[in-house]
Amino acid sequence: MAPYTEADMDNIEAKLGEYDFIAVIDTSSSMGEANRRDNQGGATRWAAMQEAVMGFVRDIEKLDSDGIDVVQLGGNCKSWTGVTSDRVRSMFEELTPRGSTPLAEALEVALKLAGKSAKKDFIVVFTDGVPDDGVAAARVIKDAANRQGSDDALTILFIQVGDDDRAAAYLRGLDDNLKGAKFDIVDAMTVTEMNNFNSTAEAIMKAIND
Repeated sequence: MAPYTEADMDNIEAKLGEYDFIAVIDTSSSMGEANRRDNQGGATRWAAMQEAVMGFVRDIEKLDSDGIDVVQLGGNCKSWTGVTSDRVRSMFEELTPRGSTPLAEALEVALKLAGKSAKKDFIVVFTDGVPDDGVAAARVIKDAANRQGSDDALTILFIQVGDDDRAAAYLRGLDDNLKGAKFDIVDAMTVTEMNNFNSTAEAIMKAIND
C-alpha cells in the first residue's frame, strides 16, 4: 500500500473522531511471562503491553481529548473512565499480573461502557492468551454484532501480546470464523503487526474496514 498523504491522514483522523474508544487490558498471571518470538526484546508481556497501551492512549487523546475508558481483563473487571496518557502509567502501577482471563466478563463491562454517546464505538483488547471460556466470549461478541444496526457501529480489535499459539488460533477464529454474527466486527493482530503501521490511526482504520 502506498504511504498515506497528508490529506488522507486528515480524512482518517476525521473519521476516527466519530468514535468513542475503550481499551481492555489483560492482567492475568501469564502476562508476567517473557516473550520468545514476537520481537519485543525479551521483555515480559506485561512490559510490552504497557508500552503498547500507553502509545495507543497517547495517540487517541489527540482525537478524543476527554480520554478513553479502560477495562481490566482480570479480577473483578474493574473499569476506569476518562483515562489520558498522564493517568496510564499510574494506573498500571496499581495492577499486578495475577489470576485468570475472564474475557467474556470483561467484554460485557466494555459493552456497557459503549453506547454512552451518539458516537460509534471501538473496543481494543490487549491480551496474551486463551480466555477462561472461549465459547462464552464468542457468544458475547456475536450477540453484540447482532444487536447493532450497521457494520461500523462497533468494532472490536484484539491485539495479541506474546506468542502463544493457542491464543493466536483462538483470535483468528474470532476474526475469520465467528458463526451466526450478522456483522463481522472483529479484527485481530499482534503487537508487532500493529507497530508496523505508520500510525495508530492507520491500524484502527484497517480494523474498521476489514
